[in-house]
Amino acid sequence: MNKTRWIQTVDRLMKRDWCIDTVDAGLDEAELSRYWQDGEEPSAFVAWFAEKHDLIRYERNPFRPGRA
Repeated sequence: MNKTRWIQTVDRLMKRDWCIDTVDAGLDEAELSRYWQDGEEPSAFVAWFAEKHDLIRYERNPFRPGRA
């Protein structure tokens, strides 16, 4: 996977689960390049980043169906 696609995938996963992207997370080009060059899968990188920074997962609908 090329670097551009890798970053796009990381952004998509971060936005989906945490409502932030790499810019919001403060990741610069050098950091992203390092993880991409290390062969880190986008999903593994996002999971590691979220755990490291103790992110709280975004839930689109926190109410269970049938609850008032």
